[in-house]
Amino acid sequence: MTNNSHTGIADAQISDTANHRLTEMTQQASSSQPPRKLEDLNLIDDFLFQEMLTFQDVGEPFARLLLGVFLNRPIRKVTIIPQKTIPGIDTGSHGIRLDAYIEAVTDEPSLPGQEMYDVQIRPDIYDIEPNKTFEKSSLPKRMRYYNALIDTRILSAGSDYSTLQNVTIFFILPYDPFDKKRMVYTIQNRCMEDGTIPYEDGTRKIFFYTKGTEGNPRQELRDMLKYIEDTKSENITSQTIDELNRLVDTVRHSKEVGISYMKSWEREKMVRDEGVRIGLEQGLEAFILLCQELSLPRSETADRIIEKFGLSAEKAAAYLDRFWPVS
Repeated sequence: MTNNSHTGIADAQISDTANHRLTEMTQQASSSQPPRKLEDLNLIDDFLFQEMLTFQDVGEPFARLLLGVFLNRPIRKVTIIPQKTIPGIDTGSHGIRLDAYIEAVTDEPSLPGQEMYDVQIRPDIYDIEPNKTFEKSSLPKRMRYYNALIDTRILSAGSDYSTLQNVTIFFILPYDPFDKKRMVYTIQNRCMEDGTIPYEDGTRKIFFYTKGTEGNPRQELRDMLKYIEDTKSENITSQTIDELNRLVDTVRHSKEVGISYMKSWEREKMVRDEGVRIGLEQGLEAFILLCQELSLPRSETADRIIEKFGLSAEKAAAYLDRFWPVS
């Protein structure tokens, strides 16, 4: 192979390494753009959802309205613990953060004509998790772990298992978790050999896909999920959603919430910026080691760093001093 061929291969490898790292840095930096306005946030966005739960005189009616539609029955009383953190069993175990841990009294019978679609339950504890992050493959085991940790915290030492409260975990998703176009997926344990055998362990996992159409979902539920995903006045289609929208307006127009939103964004930006810095250093280290493996002189490597990464000569020299292996 000729020297020109060697040079061409080296250039291609170096360019690929630089371009890959620069693409990653661009993606990270793009998430640091100025935040959306508070009034443009939707209920499926974590910040607004949490503020709704914690805002004085808003959290309880907000939770009652949501659960009333989700379960299609009246909700008499709720107790909210927003973003409840449940640690692992010991210091080496992974804990969880629940977006909305709600204890609710739902002991009224369903009203005539209010038979529930796909959800025939009246649990004591609810965890509501709006989630825009695409993580389809991990959802089932994430649900399993959430349920296990919740159970360890609600059963006191020495208590009988029959005292365990019923638990339902809701996930509200803008994507289809099981690719069946259903709006509601209710998951519960059962006997595989004989589905008629009762097996009521008090746990349910319910996935709401905001754009689902299969299974004849109730119109009220459809409208609510649409409003959660796209929280705008034009999506008000019922008295319930109108009440919810008034609560949302109260939170969105709060000066305290506005300040909290900017501080939250600034904290997240600091974390993202640190991630970009670390990513840049990792990319430069790999780039410099590759250049040396391909026998490029140090001076040419410096020139390529300046060209590919847009750094000054001084910074390029500093990174070379740090990462260029000493023979």
